[in-house]
Amino acid sequence: MRIGRRGMGGFLAAGLAAARGSGGATPAAAQTAAPATPQAADWPQRPVTIISPFAAGGQSDPIGRAVALHLQRSLGQPFVLENRSGAGGTIGAQFVARAAADGHTLLFGTTSSFVIAPFVYREAGYDPAASFAPVAVVSEGPMILTASPGTGFRSVAEVVAAARRTPGEVTYASAGNGSLPHLLGELLARSTGTRLTHVPYRGGAPAMNDLIGGQVDLFFEAVANVAPHVEGGRVVALMGTGQERTPLLPQVPTAGELELAALTLTSWTGLAAPAGTPAAIVERLNAATNEALRLPAVRALLERSGIRGVGGNPAAMAARIGRESGIYRGVIAEARIAVE
Repeated sequence: MRIGRRGMGGFLAAGLAAARGSGGATPAAAQTAAPATPQAADWPQRPVTIISPFAAGGQSDPIGRAVALHLQRSLGQPFVLENRSGAGGTIGAQFVARAAADGHTLLFGTTSSFVIAPFVYREAGYDPAASFAPVAVVSEGPMILTASPGTGFRSVAEVVAAARRTPGEVTYASAGNGSLPHLLGELLARSTGTRLTHVPYRGGAPAMNDLIGGQVDLFFEAVANVAPHVEGGRVVALMGTGQERTPLLPQVPTAGELELAALTLTSWTGLAAPAGTPAAIVERLNAATNEALRLPAVRALLERSGIRGVGGNPAAMAARIGRESGIYRGVIAEARIAVE
């Protein structure tokens, strides 16, 4: 079997127009020196920058821009999503962690930036529990375990049986060392008592191309990226992580249904401020974020992507960061995964 070694691409470029509704374009942010920390009644006093720690056009981008647009309308100042990518999302996250705690710099992060990258990158420069004031979990969706049609795999049980017959022969692609697909592959192997061979790429798009071409056997990928290939018969969907089936692939069983508790994790996004941001500002942000997730246009955007809005209070997001940090940190340590 030939094994490709390339890298990962983007996700959703469409959908933002629907979320914009009847409003205009978001004004550009003005980076100015921060005055004294405002009280909630005065805040925001100037444009608010929301840092997305990944490149424009990625998985979380349309969701972040839709939420930013509603925050702007609701709170009376421009909220501008700025992409500040690099080092698995740690550059953007570190920037927010070191920003003034005055509510004018926020982080729109992902599973990677909140609960994976800080333990993979030796010089991440922030602590997911101590460096941020959580606002709300915004969205979540399953990662879909897919197989190359040439493998003959039509179920997770068949994958497990093959991996037990020939340990190490079954390969799985990822978007790179320490990425969410990498860790999900580790969790699949550990929870089924098998040994799978990891094949890292430099992104999801080349990994998917090699899965379609038969150079690699398995790949965990976001549902919106996978669904067209499943419908076209180019790959086979075996399982979705999490507990709920996605409307984009309703026929695909979940990890919960297959009693794979270790894989009931999902890919998610969340909004956070620097640690020390006044609680009253966090509460206003939380209320406005939950309002955004109730908007029909935002709900439609999420549904088209096969994911759902979450919302809730800051404590729920803090609990999620703590719980999932423990899970991923353990896998990373045991598998000795590290990126300089």
